[in-house]
Amino acid sequence: MKSLLTLIAVLVLTAHGQQLSCRDGERRCQAQDRTSPFYYRCAGGQWSLYTCGNGYTCTTGGGSNAACVPNTAPPPVCTDGQRRCAGSGNPGLYYLCSGGAWHIYTCGSGFECKQTAALQAVCSPAAPQCRSGTQRCIGGSNPGLYNACDNGRWQQKSCKPGDRCINIPGDLINCQVNG
Repeated sequence: MKSLLTLIAVLVLTAHGQQLSCRDGERRCQAQDRTSPFYYRCAGGQWSLYTCGNGYTCTTGGGSNAACVPNTAPPPVCTDGQRRCAGSGNPGLYYLCSGGAWHIYTCGSGFECKQTAALQAVCSPAAPQCRSGTQRCIGGSNPGLYNACDNGRWQQKSCKPGDRCINIPGDLINCQVNG
């Protein structure tokens, strides 16, 4: 099923003039006008199609990396220069009032929005998710998957096919051969 979604994503990206090469972790919205809940995510140098889920829409937030945001609109009245965070589900997005209307933007990689006062917000460095070098098995239907912390962010990795991930002391994992 996943390979079928990948094939569909490649065909749609090609039809829409999108680049076929990508960097792992890169995301792009399927539609550029914030009307679609679908987005493409790069993994292993290939685009795959994903959905934001019920009540969310994909947006580029004024930047190049897509994010899923709630379908709720910010307050309709604003004064130029006012800022507010988009919400807890999207810590890297904020609304900025310009021309009497709210526009959504992204804080950028490694930053998140912090509300400092009513209708005032700033982008500040995001707290690390983890300690670099830490590893944890994910478990579930694929026993070879694990997360490895790199620069405060979890990166999904996998053992060799057929191997199983086992947590070991010291916040590390071991890939058990033919687990």
